Amino acid sequence: MRRTAISLVLLVFVGYLQAQKSSDEKEKCKITSFNISMGFYGVFAPNTIEDYFSLKNSLENPKILVDPSGMQENYYYSSISGNASPKISIGITPYSKKRNEYRENRELRIGIGFNFGNRRSYSFYDKNSIPFDTLHSTSGNKVYADSVFIKAYDYSENFVDFNFSISYLFKTDIAKRVYLYAGLGAEYGIALRYYLTANSYQSDYVSYYTGEPSSDDVYQFYYGKQNYSSKHVDANLKGSAQFVRVFVPMGINFRISNNNSFFKHINIYSELSPGIEFQMISNEKTFVNPYFGLALVGFSYRF
Repeated sequence: MRRTAISLVLLVFVGYLQAQKSSDEKEKCKITSFNISMGFYGVFAPNTIEDYFSLKNSLENPKILVDPSGMQENYYYSSISGNASPKISIGITPYSKKRNEYRENRELRIGIGFNFGNRRSYSFYDKNSIPFDTLHSTSGNKVYADSVFIKAYDYSENFVDFNFSISYLFKTDIAKRVYLYAGLGAEYGIALRYYLTANSYQSDYVSYYTGEPSSDDVYQFYYGKQNYSSKHVDANLKGSAQFVRVFVPMGINFRISNNNSFFKHINIYSELSPGIEFQMISNEKTFVNPYFGLALVGFSYRF
């Protein structure tokens, strides 16, 4: 009985020492902030006519694509596209055994978010004018009438993605009310939906003008009754779309208050994130898109 009691006392004592040792040791890191932001990414998404034709292999309904080769006027364009980007994240401060302190001017930020936007776009336009009639005005001038037929087609790749991001930040003096930070980050996004929006327009009208068609005279246009129609169609991609983004976050942080017990934990920040995006679409090549991110406004609660 005595041996049992002594054994129990020893076990409790050893457990106490072990617990005391654990409480004295510093954790390798600690969560120091919770962040939420709304931003926008401007993306330069170059494309070619070959990229347009390759869409036939990717769409569930390729019939929405027109063949622009027979049009009198047709063009495709590279444009600045973009997406809205709401995000939430936590900030983790690492512990330095060498310094025996937490590195308050360092932060590992891990977050999740969504992107809603578009990427490559294409546009084709065809206009045909057919001489309809030649009229004579009371002043003796000729008035020419042409039948005009216009067809226009616009295509835009749209998506919604869910993403994971990680950044490592280096900060200036966080004891100050305003401080700067910069670092390196990466993001992986998988499209919840990736689809092509097709808008087509058709119009015909009679155009009246003065002056010889082959002369340099300034025409005076008078439009007759116009017939107009439009159509909107969406088509999903057969496979998946993924995004890998590498960027350099650079921002400024402002603490709302130095004294108030609650608001001294609340921070407002704005952040720039220039980088490169790798856009990977099933049955197509991987596109490399330069982009520039901007967190228009972010709120951070720092513990």
